[in-house]
Amino acid sequence: MCGIAGYLDLGGRAINQAEPYLSDMVKTIHHRGPDEHGMVVKGSVALGMTRLSIIDLSTGQQPVYNEDKSIFVVFNGEIYNFQNLRDSLLKKGHQFRTNSDTEVIVHLYEEYGFDCLQHLEGMFAFAIYDSLKERLFIARDRMGEKPLHWAIFEDTFLFASEIKSILVHPHSRKELNVDALRQYLSLEYVPCPGSLFKGINKLLPGHFLVVENGQ
Repeated sequence: MCGIAGYLDLGGRAINQAEPYLSDMVKTIHHRGPDEHGMVVKGSVALGMTRLSIIDLSTGQQPVYNEDKSIFVVFNGEIYNFQNLRDSLLKKGHQFRTNSDTEVIVHLYEEYGFDCLQHLEGMFAFAIYDSLKERLFIARDRMGEKPLHWAIFEDTFLFASEIKSILVHPHSRKELNVDALRQYLSLEYVPCPGSLFKGINKLLPGHFLVVENGQ
């Protein structure tokens, strides 16, 4: 188990690297990955993760970048066919720095764009930032084995593996979603895409979300 979290300024304003918000979001989900934390702040985006090391213990630290570091990814899950994908991408000229399944995702995105999802077999939630297109791309596996939540508060797009990670960001609001509470009392769970907090959504299984040009 690992965890991911991050946020994006929808107005395109650069994030102050001294802000503690990303660090606070990552620390909140430390229990999901006690082995190490990784964070990057670049322009208007901040991505972080907490890692439970399973594959490529020595060089699999995240975020993981493409060759020129214009694209980077944070990832929670496991890609079962990553070895075959890695071999195919090497033949296409991609260069790998690690032996982790995480790096396969960033090169697949380079090669296929959003269609990279069609090649992945596994359980996953990830966030890719493409700095050339100023695009944030988050996705969740087909069965929804790995959780992923998102919200927009005060011109800020936030996402995380767990809701409490979103709630520690100062722009978020802790407001009860009464309709979701009724669903919970009736069904003993809250159906997607809702949550018990107004404005915080679950990304549906087998779905992706793109934030680009403030939209």
